[in-house]
Formats: sequence, structure tokens, C-alpha cells
Amino acid sequence: MVLSTGLRPHPEAASIGRIYKLALNQDGYFLEAHVKLRPVDFPSEGIFLCGLAHSPKNLDETIGQALAAAGRAGVVLSHDHLGASGIISKHNRDICMSCLTCLRLCPFDSPYIGEDGKIGHNEVKCTGCGICASVCPAKAFQVNYFRDDQIVPMIDALTEGM
Repeated sequence: MVLSTGLRPHPEAASIGRIYKLALNQDGYFLEAHVKLRPVDFPSEGIFLCGLAHSPKNLDETIGQALAAAGRAGVVLSHDHLGASGIISKHNRDICMSCLTCLRLCPFDSPYIGEDGKIGHNEVKCTGCGICASVCPAKAFQVNYFRDDQIVPMIDALTEGM
């Protein structure tokens, strides 16, 4: 029987996670965006994961994951400029009830409370995940290219013959 040394996550992992909006698993290690499709990426673009910040692993696994993360970072850094997706949420302040549901649920801190006490929306922080649009009771948030007036007719057309 071979046993490895027990490891714990770094004590500052939780505070770093709060600063950069990075999720931790139940053991206190950082969670990747997708275990199979994006194993060294975080949901926040441009931040990469490797080594013992991810989970306890041996040296070979750590080096392999570090090379993968460096490769992903190299792809980002090799471009002169980066384009952003046009798929983000748009906010209509005129119909917003300022119920704060979007503020509580957005993992990217895109909604904020403005100086006038109403909800504002930082489009730079928005990733277009659609959480705000799905929970807004006033429909003040709509995701570009996935607005209700676009999606509902598609659903109606699909279910018309049923």
C-alpha cells in the first residue's frame, strides 16, 4: 500500500475566489469551468487553473495541467487584440422594479445599485449567461439574440403541430 501526503487547500483560496468570482468545491479547491471541455479554464474569461489549486495531484499531473494552462494563456496572449461576444444582457432601467434579484444571483457582478438607487448594468462584466434575464420579474433584462420576442415565436412554431 502506498499513501500520499494529505493536502489541504491554501487558506487564502476563499478570499481569492471572492475577489475574482471563482467557485470552490466542497473541499475548498477551485472549480474548473467544465471538467471535460474546459479543464483548465474558469468561467471568467482569461483566468486559468492548474496544479494544487485545482485538487491534490502528483507532480506529473501538476506539470501536465500547468502546460495546458500555459498553452491556453498563450493563445490569449498571442493575439494583438481580443474580440468580445455580442451576446450580453441589455437592461431597461425604465421598467426595472429594482427588486435586486439579478444583483443577488449574477455570478459576475454585472448588475449594480446606481447613485439614484436603481439597478444599473455593467456590460463589460456581463458574459451573457442569461441568469438575470431568466429571474427578472419585470423582464428588464434581455439577452442579445435570445430576446423573448425572438425565442417565443420559435417555440410556438415548434409546438404548433402538436
